[in-house]
Amino acid sequence: MATPREQARAELRRSIDVLPERTRKAMLVGLGNNTVITGAFAASGQGACPMMAAHREGGRTSCCTFPEAWDKFTGVYGRHIVREATPYEIQILCEEIEASLVPAPHTSDLADAIAEHQAMLEARRREAEVVAPAVAEREEEQAPAPAPAPAPRRKRRLRITGGHVDLSEAINEHKSAARNRRSREAEDLGIDWLFEQTLVLPDDFNAQSDPAQTAGVDFDAAETPVAR
Repeated sequence: MATPREQARAELRRSIDVLPERTRKAMLVGLGNNTVITGAFAASGQGACPMMAAHREGGRTSCCTFPEAWDKFTGVYGRHIVREATPYEIQILCEEIEASLVPAPHTSDLADAIAEHQAMLEARRREAEVVAPAVAEREEEQAPAPAPAPAPRRKRRLRITGGHVDLSEAINEHKSAARNRRSREAEDLGIDWLFEQTLVLPDDFNAQSDPAQTAGVDFDAAETPVAR
């Protein structure tokens, strides 16, 4: 961050840059021909501020911010102090005026810099055109294969007959699924449970038969076909 002294010097330089060139050149001459003061335009004797010194050398101007910037740089602004400028303050002022008079870079130099920049951008563009397809091809080779798309779900067809929806196909499909399910359950559980649930035996199923009851039974006659 700039110090207050550095900020005051930067403001002094900006006020110098807006002065006409003839005023700046006259100010350099006047700084050598006058006793430079700060805090006022002129003092008793030969004392004069830099702007008054420029006026005395023919560099008169009516629109400038230099006097205020000069007083701020020397630290007397708003304090009603008039004093002689120090050699250091005059040296800084001369350096800033001389720097402002240095001509700007030649137009050809600027054109060369622009051309060089455009050539660099063109080289980068060509390099990108060569590299980009190779990178894209490598990324495509390294990319995982896409997962197969799921098979489309079979839709039931509903037939409309005589203004009514025909659900016979859906009902038959439901019955077939139910039979398949019962068949699988039967295979898993066996059929012993069927006899346990549906077969009803008499109470004396396990009792021994009475020989007296079976002694008089003619089994041969029982096997003779009944005449119709």
